[in-house]
Amino acid sequence: MSATPALANSQVNNLRSTYSFLVSSRNAKGVLYRATSGDLKGAWLPLSFHDSPEYWGLYVCSGEQFPCVVTDTYDPTDFSLKPESGAAGDLQTERINIHNGINIYDAATWQIAVMLGEVINKFGNETKSSARELAENQNRLLALGYSGDARKAELHLIRAATQGSTFVYNGQSMARGPSAYAFRMIPRDYLSVDPLSGTMFEPWITAKELPAINSDYRRGMITWADWKPITGENAWAFLLGPLHAAYLHFVVHEQKASVPFHDLAIQNAIAILPTFALMQSPIGAVYYAPAGTLKNQGKSAVNPHEVSVENNLSLYAGLNVLDETLRLVLKNDDSLTSQDKSAINKALGTINVMIYGGSTAENKSTEGLLTFFRTKAWRNGEFIQGGLANDPAEKSTWVPTLNPKAVDVITWGVAALGPQMIDEWFGAGAAFNSWRQLKSWGAYGVGSTLWGVGYSNQDGNGMNADGTYRQGVLSAEWTAGAINMLRSMIRYYTRTKNTSNEALFNSYVLKLKADEAAMLRGVQQLRAANYLKTSLPGQPPNYARLLQPAAGAYLYASRRYAIPFGWYANPLPSVCSTAWIIMLADDFDPFVYGGKRH
Repeated sequence: MSATPALANSQVNNLRSTYSFLVSSRNAKGVLYRATSGDLKGAWLPLSFHDSPEYWGLYVCSGEQFPCVVTDTYDPTDFSLKPESGAAGDLQTERINIHNGINIYDAATWQIAVMLGEVINKFGNETKSSARELAENQNRLLALGYSGDARKAELHLIRAATQGSTFVYNGQSMARGPSAYAFRMIPRDYLSVDPLSGTMFEPWITAKELPAINSDYRRGMITWADWKPITGENAWAFLLGPLHAAYLHFVVHEQKASVPFHDLAIQNAIAILPTFALMQSPIGAVYYAPAGTLKNQGKSAVNPHEVSVENNLSLYAGLNVLDETLRLVLKNDDSLTSQDKSAINKALGTINVMIYGGSTAENKSTEGLLTFFRTKAWRNGEFIQGGLANDPAEKSTWVPTLNPKAVDVITWGVAALGPQMIDEWFGAGAAFNSWRQLKSWGAYGVGSTLWGVGYSNQDGNGMNADGTYRQGVLSAEWTAGAINMLRSMIRYYTRTKNTSNEALFNSYVLKLKADEAAMLRGVQQLRAANYLKTSLPGQPPNYARLLQPAAGAYLYASRRYAIPFGWYANPLPSVCSTAWIIMLADDFDPFVYGGKRH
């Protein structure tokens, strides 16, 4: 990998300041906090966002549409302190999640970016920790299984063990430990502080029936409420993030032939691999979440037969990265014992069945991920959002969900499977045409100039009949994913020579390069320093009064927006958005081993 990527010297001005946001403390306008709990004490760990009381109090809470006057009540039956049901309670939960939580997918992208910044770009940081130590802290957090600031570890466990009918994995119970999914959002502590606490906005918060014998329960605190173990986030947290970070350290930096087998990244991955296999359906799709997991909105549980195609694509990519990692370990690690080799071969067998189909260790059969992608997940020239797989309540083994459409399932799908496979399955040019379709309903731009993409076909984005673009909402993270997809297509269509399609493919490359360049320019509007100087539709008025972000950070979205998949986008400095920019700058594709598709 080049140590001086072209993009770092052109589209991303001062990449060092972008990297600095990822490796600086919250007090220094970054996203790190120093853990205080157990064996994690002193370790730097990331949070997903950098926010401020003013953003919530002066902007989100202004007006009657977003009420922030909330009452929290202590419940002695489960030791919880939680808000009342309704808009005010939902908003308090949202801001507490954003202020105190790390999404494990965000942390995985952060691990990759942290390693790239030091190993490829030769950046340092002020934490007095190496990039390797920082990335490893997140692996340790997942392995230890408790929050970074947990005062009583047993109350703050972050792995989803089966509890009665809750968190049942495709009909089977799961003991707490390294095989259980991690929750998608991990708090600093079970009792989490409202960012409005201790500010001029604190009078909006009332607490009732607080326990007299425990001063930890007080006004401005509520207990953590997001307990959702999701397949896609776990694929990033245990496969893509840690394995890429280990590759960058051992193979790129230390020039070793492979990652050592007993490295924590590999051990964590092997421990949870059977659980991924357990969650696989007969038609090949892996279920979205264990039974009893709550939906993103409301109090009802997800259907245990629900499938997210994007989750499956993330898992497919992670399985391939783990497969290549383990094969190189077998080839190059002379210290392996017979027990080690047996564990590796067993893992490789599991991966093979999950991808290509066959019989599982539980004597169940599956058609495999590739068959699912080819025969079920693609419809009308693009990947669909998801559906229900092998639900006994349905007449068909696959009931697709066609609306809303998701941007990332297409951009990640082409990148994870590769445009060559897409074209071989669905016809020459199928990958390119999926992008052309996506632009018609998902692209964001100004006039006839493309800037990027949003989240769905319900964002107000897309193209008008005259070829101009609409401005609904612009996502830095999802635009970066689209750019990554375009690069995979540019490589494929460029190298496909001496065929009847060569002239057509050459025309594709010209259009793809133009779109890549346009989006690289467009996404810079969400760089904090640029966002402060511009005015985008829906941008909070007087943004600089609400937040003084690190100049190099990238915001999650151009405006506050209720994404139809169940969460709010906010124009706040974001770990995953900023990490994706680092990956783009270093031309690192997280869906393939080593970050390079050949």
